[in-house]
Formats: sequence, structure tokens, C-alpha cells
Amino acid sequence: MSAPLLELPPALWDATLAHLRQQGAGVRESGGFLLGKVQRDRRVATHFLPYEQLQHDALQADFVHLSAASFGRLWDYCADHDLDVVADVHTHRYGAGQSRSDSENPMLAIAGHLALIVPDFAQGPVHLEEVGLYLYQGTHRWQRFRGQPVTTLIKFAAAEDTP
Repeated sequence: MSAPLLELPPALWDATLAHLRQQGAGVRESGGFLLGKVQRDRRVATHFLPYEQLQHDALQADFVHLSAASFGRLWDYCADHDLDVVADVHTHRYGAGQSRSDSENPMLAIAGHLALIVPDFAQGPVHLEEVGLYLYQGTHRWQRFRGQPVTTLIKFAAAEDTP
């Protein structure tokens, strides 16, 4: 796989990490959806929508939990702003591997959905090769990317380069 799976402006990535870092405060998971446009195999993120904006108590447990009503709010937000869900991103305490819960319960159970996991609750500098990138294949199967491949599958593009 040579083409990037995800494109986004560096400022959006930095702002997303800053939000995850602050919201999780180094003690709990945090996350949200990267929104933008999906065109065939090209996914371009232009916005970040934190989980807690969809459901105020989404981060109250040791893991992220969104109710069905939260997904209704997500789809309404996307429709109102002409956006698609490009990926979900959340933090883990230590590494960027998927938990069993992550693997068995994708945020969007649609083949082609991307999930990113940021290690160490996004505390301190986050290098792209430390991020876990997961491409949902359907029926609880994922294609997993870790380490150096992630740096070629996520492309930082200036906002004017994105649709």
C-alpha cells in the first residue's frame, strides 16, 4: 500500500493531539472523530470532533463509551456541515495496540474505516511512528500498521492542498 490512507493539515493533527492530551490529563482515554471528505480510497481530514461534544459522559469510564444517540448527533453534525467521518482517534495508557474491545467494537463497523490509537494518553511528544493505524476490513478483521509504515500512510498536507 503506497498511497496515503489519511491526509490532514499538520495544524489539525497538532490541535487534535493537544485536545487529547488536555482532555485525558494523563489519567484516562480521550478521543474523537476526524471529519472531512472520503473519496474512493482518499480520506482527507479537515475537522476534529471530540467524543465529549457528542456525549458529555463519553469519557467517564476507563474506556471511551458512546451511546447510540451520540452516533445520531454525529451523523447530524456531518450532514449539517457537509462532512464525512474520515477516522476515529483515541488514546491508550501505554502502547498504541488495539485492545480486545477496540478490535471487537469498531467505532464505525464499515469496511474501510480508519482508527488511530495514540500511546501514553498523548502526553509528551507523539511521533507518528508511535501511532497505531488500523484499517477495518469488516467482520471484526483489521489491517494493522505500526512503526515506520504509519509515516507513509499518514500524509501531512497544507489546508489549501485538501479539498
